[in-house]
Amino acid sequence: MAWFVTIVLGFAAAIAGYSGLRYVGRVETTVLEASERCDRAWANVDVLLERRHDEVGALIDLAVEHVEHERDVLQELLDARERAIEVQQPAEAAAASVEIREAIDDLYAVADEVPALQSADRFDDVRDSLTNIEQRLETRREYYNEAVAAYNVRIRRFPERLVAARHGLERREPFRASATAHEGIDVSDRFGGAGESSDASGSDGSSNVGDSSEDGADDPPGDDGDDDPPGTGSSDDGGDERNGTAGFGAAPE
Repeated sequence: MAWFVTIVLGFAAAIAGYSGLRYVGRVETTVLEASERCDRAWANVDVLLERRHDEVGALIDLAVEHVEHERDVLQELLDARERAIEVQQPAEAAAASVEIREAIDDLYAVADEVPALQSADRFDDVRDSLTNIEQRLETRREYYNEAVAAYNVRIRRFPERLVAARHGLERREPFRASATAHEGIDVSDRFGGAGESSDASGSDGSSNVGDSSEDGADDPPGDDGDDDPPGTGSSDDGGDERNGTAGFGAAPE
């Protein structure tokens, strides 16, 4: 009889051990998937940040030809762009985004007084592209912040926090800017209608304005854009061009 009890207890222990291992495995999987979801969401944000760097560089190149007398405004935008390129963490990127938006607004205020800049080739194209990027960036920012919030809650639980510690996973910071920055760059009421510029960009091939299919990102739900899988095209948007605007000291005469 004793051997029967031993067998039953051993069998029960084996089942309990197996169930425990499966539970730990499921917990580990959910924690790692939550972390990977945050990584993918941030990659989608970063693609648009890189596109914005490119467009801001193009805006500076256009402005330097017409507003050389406002060097302080141009330098402010150039410095903000360079700082935004250098940042790595979401919190730093959010602060840099505020700087860029404010600097762009200052440049647009100057452009109000310079008709030659407003009528320059590709000015409307760059303006509309920046507006489109900001709108899509807001959607991806919200999706990233939701993923981060769910991840942070999960790794505070037991035994999830043990799994997180084992893999060196820590709390993540959201991509959160100020309330002013949340308003984005809406220049449609500052200048004329935006519809006329789309034909120009398509005819000369000089700018991929608002072409959401080019960033190659994995768009979050509700982001009207491309359907490409993650990471298939980000190199097209974040290439060396974003470092191409080194300054504006040698403006065309």
